[in-house]
Amino acid sequence: MKRRARAAALFTFLTCTALSAGQNPPAATNPPPPPPPQGPTFRVRVDYVEVDVIVTDRQGNLVRDLKKEDFQVLEDGKPQTVTTFTLVDIPIDRPDRPLYQADPIEPDVKSNEQPFDGRVYVMVIDDYHTNFGRTPRVKLAAKQFIEQRLAANDLMAIVHTAGPSDASQEFTSNKKLLLAAVDRTQGRKLKSATANRTEEYYRTRDQRQAGDVVNDPEDAERVFNARSTLDTLRQVSDWFASVRGRRKTILFVSEGIDYDINEVIAPTGSNHLGASTVLDATRDVIASATRANVSIYGIDPRGLTDLGDESIEIGSFPDDTSTGIGTSSLYNELRLAQDSLRVLSDETGGFAVVNRNDFSTAYQRIVQDNSAYYVLAYYPPDARPGRLHKIDVRVTRPGLVVRARKAYLTPKKPEPVKTSAKDTRSAEIREALDSPLPISGLGMSVFAAPFKGTPPNASVLLGVELRGRDLRMAQNDQLQISYFAIDAQGKVRGGNTDALEDLIKSASEARAGWQLGGPRGSNKS
Repeated sequence: MKRRARAAALFTFLTCTALSAGQNPPAATNPPPPPPPQGPTFRVRVDYVEVDVIVTDRQGNLVRDLKKEDFQVLEDGKPQTVTTFTLVDIPIDRPDRPLYQADPIEPDVKSNEQPFDGRVYVMVIDDYHTNFGRTPRVKLAAKQFIEQRLAANDLMAIVHTAGPSDASQEFTSNKKLLLAAVDRTQGRKLKSATANRTEEYYRTRDQRQAGDVVNDPEDAERVFNARSTLDTLRQVSDWFASVRGRRKTILFVSEGIDYDINEVIAPTGSNHLGASTVLDATRDVIASATRANVSIYGIDPRGLTDLGDESIEIGSFPDDTSTGIGTSSLYNELRLAQDSLRVLSDETGGFAVVNRNDFSTAYQRIVQDNSAYYVLAYYPPDARPGRLHKIDVRVTRPGLVVRARKAYLTPKKPEPVKTSAKDTRSAEIREALDSPLPISGLGMSVFAAPFKGTPPNASVLLGVELRGRDLRMAQNDQLQISYFAIDAQGKVRGGNTDALEDLIKSASEARAGWQLGGPRGSNKS
C-alpha cells in the first residue's frame, strides 16, 4: 500500500494539508479553526476503541434519538464505560452544475478552508476474481455507485488487485477520474476448479486408476490470486487506521474468493494444499479491518446467476461420480465464493450484496450506513498489543436492530519512524502528507500548472496562497511547506521542503494576505 499512500500524499498536499511547526495558538479574539465535525476528541490517551454503530427499527429506518445511556458495550462479555458518544449525520451535497452543462466543472484550485465533512470510500476492484467475459458487468456495477451515489462532499479511491500500477486512483471527488480508473478493469479470473478438473479427468482418463484424485492444475495459482486479493484488502485497512472519528468503508467488487477452504487436510495425491493459507489471510483481513474500524461491503457484480458461463465451458461432466466432479461441485464453488463475501462483510460491520440484480437499493443502503450512525468510544481494560477481543453492542430500547463490528485487535506498538538526517520535515508535515484525508489546519489554496520540460520530464509550477493574518509567529517559530511530485507509477520524481522564515515574518507583521509561487518540481510526463 505504500505506493498508493504516496500517491494520496500528493493529493493531500494539493488539498492544502500543511501545518506549521511550533506555531503558537491564536489570540482569544481569533478562535482556532474548528475540529473535524462530529468526531470524538481524546486529549490524554490515544489507545481508545472506536465503534461505529448503526441502529434501525424493524422497517430499516435509522433511529436518531438514542442517548449514551441507551447503549451497552461489552468487551469479552464485560460491560465497558462509554467515554465518548456522538451521532454523526453527514449531509448529501449535490454538485453545482452550470447552466446548460451536464456535468459540474472541476475547480483548478484546491482549498482546505472547509473541514472535510463527507463520506470516505475505497473501492477495491478484484480483477483476480472477475471473469474476463463479465468485465463489462463489473464496470457497470462500479460506475453505477459512482455516478448515482457519490455525493459532491465525498471522497473515493479506486484500487485494483491486479493490472498496471497506474490503473488505480487516489482519493478524489472527481467522477471523471474515478470512472476512468474503473474503465481500466480487466478480469483475470481462472477457469473454475470444476472445469479444470473435468479437463484433467478426460486428459488422464486412460492412465488413471480407480480412486485416483483428479487435481486442479491451476490450484497453486488460485492460492496466489486469493492471497494477493486478501493482502490488498488488509493493506487498505491498515492504511485507513489513521482516520478517526468517522466510518470508513471498503466497497469490495468481486465474484468472491474461488478457493475451497473446507478441505484443510488434503487427501493423498491431492495438490489442494492452500486452504490454511487462504484461511489465515482471511483472518488477517478481518483483524486489520476491525483494528482500523473499517467496514467491508462485498458486492458480487454477477447478480442472480445460474452459472451459465461456467457450464458452457465444461460441456459434459465425467460419468464417474466418485471423482466428485459435477453440477454439485460447480454450485459448491459459487456458494464458497459468495460465503467469502458474506464473512468479510458480516465480521466487519458491513453487508454482502449477492444474488441480486437491483444494485440501486443496496447502494442506497450503503450510503445511508455511511451518512448517519453513532460513534461510541471507550478505553479498553486490556491494552496489551496483539490481543483479539470480542465486542457486543446492545441497546436497551426493545425492537431495534444493532449493527457494529464484532471484534477488535489491539494494535502492536508502532515502530519508531526512521528518518534520514537530510529530512528536515517536522513530524506535523510528515503526518499531513501521510494522511489519507485532507487536514484543515492552516487555511491554504493551491493550484498546480504543468509545463513542458526536458524530455521525458515535465515542469510543474505550484501556487500556494494563504492569509498572513492567520499566522501568529513567535520568535523562533518556523513555517514549513513540503511538496513532491509523483508519476503515474507511484515513483517520486522530485520534491523539497522549504522553510519560509523571512517571508513569513514580514507577512505576520503586516497581517495581510500574501501569495507564494512555489518552486518547480520535476515529474515524468
